[in-house]
Amino acid sequence: MHITDIKIHQPAGLLRILTDSDVEGWCLCVGEETARHIQSAYRDAVIGRGALDREEIWHEMVGLERFRYQPQTVRGYVDVALWDLAGKRAGLPVYQLLGGYRDRIPAYKSGRDYPEVETYVKDAVQAKEENFRGYKDHCYLGVEGMIKVARAVREAVGDEFHLMHDSVQRYSYTEAVKVGRVLEEQHYYWFEEPLRDFDLLGLKKLSETLDIPIAGAEYLPGSLYSTAQLLALQAVDIVRASVPWRGGITDMIKIARLAEAFGVNCEITSGGLMWGFVHAHVLGAIRNCDFFEAWKVGPQGGEPLITNPLVVENGWLPVPQGAGLGIDLNWAEVEKQTETVI
Repeated sequence: MHITDIKIHQPAGLLRILTDSDVEGWCLCVGEETARHIQSAYRDAVIGRGALDREEIWHEMVGLERFRYQPQTVRGYVDVALWDLAGKRAGLPVYQLLGGYRDRIPAYKSGRDYPEVETYVKDAVQAKEENFRGYKDHCYLGVEGMIKVARAVREAVGDEFHLMHDSVQRYSYTEAVKVGRVLEEQHYYWFEEPLRDFDLLGLKKLSETLDIPIAGAEYLPGSLYSTAQLLALQAVDIVRASVPWRGGITDMIKIARLAEAFGVNCEITSGGLMWGFVHAHVLGAIRNCDFFEAWKVGPQGGEPLITNPLVVENGWLPVPQGAGLGIDLNWAEVEKQTETVI
């Protein structure tokens, strides 16, 4: 079975990898700029290849990033479609092809940045009432503001509910130590992206100074290879991974297995590409991740392009059981949203 064509429907955002059989692989959420990157940089390297030779194609695309000056995010869309294709060919869900570990995942609610402490409290309490297993803030109120948030939220939700703080790399080392001490006092589960990912020595020093687990590497150039450096230096206690920011499914599995060898968790970031379907399958295949990161309870999105959206219910996300990534496309809606095929 060989790849014969790549078609990307715009603005529907559907990438299709076609083969000389009746099986094709899909990836949704592909924007026009990304679509043009894919066709200009990777098309010639993919057409004619064996459709199941994902590892060979992955290495080819990694090499082309340097020669074509491509963002590492672009190859992820192609890789996702290849895994979907392989699962369909085998008649199995992708998570089982990857080495199935579980068929449901506990979920925490990921909150946004709010202008006042009271809104964080309300959001965290609502997450607990919705039976999420935890709550993560994205608080940008500065050091003193975050300290108030941490104490107020913990008081509101009690001691048994998991809390995390994601600063999105906004602190200096001194600020991160001050916030981290309060997070420890309030029994937070992890402290995410306290410093810039490229500050390897700063992260190492912070990890040695604080007891709370430090999570990093969510948006790290070099993906797998840079993550190896962070782990070897013991600069973080948790690594983060996602599609497409860290590449594709192949990247995420490599990163997760690498982290596991170091005894470190690989926590997958938010629903990301394809409204959680991709991340759900990766999570179903690995042991060293505690949570699915969700933005809301109930359907995780994708309608009307897909007819079977993932649903977080009672704090858990089920792993899709259909062949491939398990997405049921609404072809009438795809055609309705297609103005051009790149």
